[in-house]
Amino acid sequence: MKPQTKYALLAASLFLGLTGMCWWLYRHFFRDGLGPGGQWDAEGGATGQPPVQADLELSYAQKPIQLRHFDVSEFDSKDLPGSGVNMKIKFLKMLDAAREEAGIPFRVNSGYRTAARNAAVGGVSNSAHLSGWAADIAAGTLEQKIRIVRAARGAGFNRFGIYSGFIHLDCDPGKSPNVAWNGTVAGVFRGGDFSSFPFDPFTV
Repeated sequence: MKPQTKYALLAASLFLGLTGMCWWLYRHFFRDGLGPGGQWDAEGGATGQPPVQADLELSYAQKPIQLRHFDVSEFDSKDLPGSGVNMKIKFLKMLDAAREEAGIPFRVNSGYRTAARNAAVGGVSNSAHLSGWAADIAAGTLEQKIRIVRAARGAGFNRFGIYSGFIHLDCDPGKSPNVAWNGTVAGVFRGGDFSSFPFDPFTV
């Protein structure tokens, strides 16, 4: 093999290797919002994984369960009575366990949402509310927020939206885990630096 050919192959290999590394770094730290200062959408961003298939997690409509602290109607979209049955079983079980642990009432501000309702309230296009993986729980005081998040974390939740009047909880498998965002700071979502948050949701 001629020296020129060897150099050309080496250069091509280096170029492809560097391109692959740059793509991995972009996905890991920026697109998926996992690095310091990473940006997420208003519900913590997506992982780039394909959306979860409906048959992988049953909804309440497919397999009704007994809830200790909620009636499924509490999760109805405001524009579609009876739609709370679209909530995922896994989510409902985790939320019921969190309510038991917190020992305070959980008032559901928003559970399942139709696409029209989601658009009306300014939800992101891939909101976890649309697929029954999320709910917003009313919380007017710092103490309430801390108790809700602490209990939710104990029940297995690891995605928290901290807002002025409520806590967003979800366990959407199609989105990045171990993510929190502060809804009072528009467009700023952090994973690890919680200095702008009223409390660190992962250690409180």
